[in-house]
Order: sequence, then C-alpha cells, then structure tokens
Amino acid sequence: MTRLDHCNIRTFDLDATVAFYTDIVDLKDGDFPGSRSMGAWLYDSSDRPVLHLIAMDPNDPEATLGKVRDRLGSLAGSLELSTLNGGGAIDHIAFECADYDDMRAKLQARGLKFTSNDVPTINLRQLFVNDPNGVTLELNFR
Repeated sequence: MTRLDHCNIRTFDLDATVAFYTDIVDLKDGDFPGSRSMGAWLYDSSDRPVLHLIAMDPNDPEATLGKVRDRLGSLAGSLELSTLNGGGAIDHIAFECADYDDMRAKLQARGLKFTSNDVPTINLRQLFVNDPNGVTLELNFR
C-alpha cells in the first residue's frame, strides 16, 4: 500500500452531503465517472478525489443496495437499511497500491474471498476484500 486513496460514504441526501464537505472541509465537487444521480467525487486541494459518495435513492433504496451488491458480491455482507447511518454509512476504504498481480496472488494464497473490477476509462484496476471485521477495502492499482 502506498497511500490512503479515498473513503466512500452512502448518503440519502447527496446535495446536502456535497454541500457539507465543500463548505466545511473545503473539498471541491468535481468530475465523476457516472451520472450525478449515482453519486459524486469530492477532490482535495491537489485535485485528487478523496471522498466518494454513493447516492442512495430514498424512494427505492433496495435498487441502490442492489448495485452495491453487484459490485461487491458476497463481500457486501448484510446491507440492511437500518444500518445506513453513522459508521454503517461507510461503504469502503480505498488504498492506492502497487503490483496488482502480487496482491492478487497474496489474497489467493491466504484463501481470502475477493472481487476484481477494471475501470478502463481511468486506467484503474481494483481488488475488493473484507478485513476481519467485515470492512471492505478497495485496493487500487493505476
């Protein structure tokens, strides 16, 4: 791991959450690889996206949770609506990493369940794995 990459929060009020972090923490609302209805990326002063927000549809939260399940598979664990508050709103913690193949082999050698995802539009490969407490880690390889 070379550095903390970003944190991800699930929110039922995307606009209020963006306003809070841009006003209070001085993050900048910026480019997001998807539609605004899906979420937002907030950038630090060096123009790095450090806070990712997932927009939860208050009228159909199960649909949003379904997308989380699609991305994380069984790593998502129980996604109960009642837990999407406080620390339960944390979707994942992301680390910038080096050597994708070595990390994948390490996870396999230890028998850890993981999923992978490629985002070719931003030249990114990802591995998702849960820690012993069920916290999902997103390991990013650029």
